[in-house]
Amino acid sequence: MKQRLGSILTALALGLTAQAQTPRLVIGAVYVGGVNDYGYNRSFHDALTQVARDVPGVKLLEAENVPESGEAERVMEGMIQHGARLIFPTSFGYQDSARKTARRHPEVCFEYAGDGAATKNFGVFFGSTQAAWYPMGVAAGKMTKSNKLGFVLGLPIGYALGNVNAFQMGARSVNPKAQTVVVVTGGWSDKAKEAGAANALLDQGCDVVGMHVDSPATIIQAVEARGAMSIGFQSLEARALAPKGWITGLGFTWTPFFTRIANEVIAGKFRGEAVYQGLGQMVAVAPFGASVPADVQKLVNAAAAKVANGFNPFTGPLRNNQGSMVLPNGATVGADQMGDMNWYVEGVIGKVR
Repeated sequence: MKQRLGSILTALALGLTAQAQTPRLVIGAVYVGGVNDYGYNRSFHDALTQVARDVPGVKLLEAENVPESGEAERVMEGMIQHGARLIFPTSFGYQDSARKTARRHPEVCFEYAGDGAATKNFGVFFGSTQAAWYPMGVAAGKMTKSNKLGFVLGLPIGYALGNVNAFQMGARSVNPKAQTVVVVTGGWSDKAKEAGAANALLDQGCDVVGMHVDSPATIIQAVEARGAMSIGFQSLEARALAPKGWITGLGFTWTPFFTRIANEVIAGKFRGEAVYQGLGQMVAVAPFGASVPADVQKLVNAAAAKVANGFNPFTGPLRNNQGSMVLPNGATVGADQMGDMNWYVEGVIGKVR
């Protein structure tokens, strides 16, 4: 880790020397995985790279594959010592390290991808994906021939369960026979288990597979190899992995928010706040695959516009997949309550625990 970060910092220093000028802002970004994952980490890398291109005088420092431990704190300290005045700790597991570092350095601004309280120099943000999975379900419900959809889940936390539930509700809205079979891998990044989960779903007859793991690459490639269809997640670029079976997907579009934050730091106007944005802001629908008919694209786009305009699929009456009423008529679950979700909706085949 130290050798890798050192080489990154050295490269940055050489670049600045070549330009013979001090940057207006050095941004540090800490990633739990690699930036070429076609998923979570790539979404941040692509956005911050664009900020560095668009905002004059911005330089970017990146560290990949940083464990969610004290190592993250050491990496952030190293970035600060090399001039970083805005740091993006991009993994939920970095929260303790990021907050400790922020308290030691009130002059440095932090934007943490997660939740919790904001402070003067510590902002929190994330994309609200749960309702956005509803139009993905519409796409899957129209494209399936077996009426069996698959979903590979890293961990059954509330936010991830919300993604599955909206997916199933979207599918049922256009295909009453649709079911979603869930396989949990037990972690966010385990290629062997992800490949096994994808193949297990295909063996059960699922012909469309979605996922919530850090990198969708292994799952999408396994599905593509067997001639089935996929719904991507995290990065819009995941579509490149499935030239035949790609339907669409969700990707994070962080660039406008990151650009605003960078300009605020440069102007000395940064104030930490909690910012959560959904479809049409921090989340976007990916381009459709070539096999998706125009009428299906129209339905998906209409569902996406409906969600972007405030439609909440988590509105009662809703029953869980055990038949119990979990949301009575008119009751809702908002984005700020998703973390507490502990049930699957009707039509989902799987157990929360």
